[in-house]
Amino acid sequence: MNDSVKKRLSSPIAETLESESTFLDLGTISSIDLDTSDNPAKYDQSLLEQSASMKVYYIRSFKKFVLIASLISILCLFNWNNILQRRSVVYKKLYLKDIKDESANPNLKFNEMYDEFYRIKRAVKEVFVSAQEPLDFCSHSLINNHTGPIDVEETLSELNVSDLVEFYKPKNASYNSTYEETELWNSTDINLLNTSIPVNSTNLVDYGHIELGGHWKPRECKSRFKIAIIIPFRDRLPHLKVITNYLHMFLQHQLLDYRIFVVEPTIPLNVSFNKGRVMNSAYLEALKVDKYDCIIFHDVDLVPEDIRNVYTCTSRPRHLSVAIDKFDYVLPYSYLVGGVLSIRSDQYQLSNGYSNSYWGWGGEDDDFANRLTRMKLLLERPPKQVARYKMMRHKPQKMNKDRFKLLRRTSRMQKNDGLNNVQYKIVENKNFNLFTYILIDVGMPK
Repeated sequence: MNDSVKKRLSSPIAETLESESTFLDLGTISSIDLDTSDNPAKYDQSLLEQSASMKVYYIRSFKKFVLIASLISILCLFNWNNILQRRSVVYKKLYLKDIKDESANPNLKFNEMYDEFYRIKRAVKEVFVSAQEPLDFCSHSLINNHTGPIDVEETLSELNVSDLVEFYKPKNASYNSTYEETELWNSTDINLLNTSIPVNSTNLVDYGHIELGGHWKPRECKSRFKIAIIIPFRDRLPHLKVITNYLHMFLQHQLLDYRIFVVEPTIPLNVSFNKGRVMNSAYLEALKVDKYDCIIFHDVDLVPEDIRNVYTCTSRPRHLSVAIDKFDYVLPYSYLVGGVLSIRSDQYQLSNGYSNSYWGWGGEDDDFANRLTRMKLLLERPPKQVARYKMMRHKPQKMNKDRFKLLRRTSRMQKNDGLNNVQYKIVENKNFNLFTYILIDVGMPK
């Protein structure tokens, strides 16, 4: 090593570092080749080779991933197709007759009458749960009598109740009262209906097998649905006598397992009616009687005209009273849910039921329609040619002046106003021959 290098390395700093054993050995430094003119090219070449090898590695890894993913997808698709094929065999065995019966009717679209997915899902579940049951599921092919439109007036005449009510006529027709004034018109004593069964007076209704409390189920087969019919009632005994007798005929011909609940509030007649509180309390009381999976809210003054308007539930809430004679068989507006509505129990709980804030007529049904919309529960309706009703004449109700103000707050109040906070007391719970009667105290308007 020349003298200049030694002189630079013999600085005080170097001596200090060397004393602390942190400085490089002078022999090592002197052995370093300071001529690095060829090193950059060699370094770049090694980088290129390393980059190429990594690129090949990543390409091979990606090809392996694509191959494995493709194999997994093919296996999943194959298994899914097998599952679908197995399900389709079960579905065909369960519903071949039903589909043929419905598709044979040119005036009725099968998909509009039923939600096939929910029916199949429920039916398959019941097949495995009820494997030991000796009865098969009911089929519409077992219905021998009414298979389409019903002559309502003739049916009521055969049920011996035609003299109690009159129906709304078209606007261009005159209205002539023909019914006789009976004790029902001058009384609010619901006990008058407890002895009104015309036993063995007609072949339309199986009165002999209606259990106390208004429960009936088919004996020759097992119904696919267990249904609670809830009728809010006040001061309309003739209407109630007509609709309870008629509904037993109607529901029995559809081979349904059902029970009719008539719910009356203790509110004086001069105080506005609160339909929402009556509906919510009636629903809660019905579940105490049995585990109903389908709830049908039914106005006391509406009479169905077609047996094909099936009183069951699907994956969506169903508005059944589409065409009413009072409105010339035209749906007044698209989001209407009042009249007759079928809804599954879980759907009713999800929407938190009706609002408890509406006193008087109007607004509570529209509020409930908004609740269903907010919960993404899309409404469906049967064809208007099937969902036809006659409305029994009655005095107009007192309008709720605050209904529009209440409707604007639906989104804010839905969670805290409804099924989860309804307050009521049971005054009387009695099993009549044709229905279960519940008298409730739902409070008074503030």
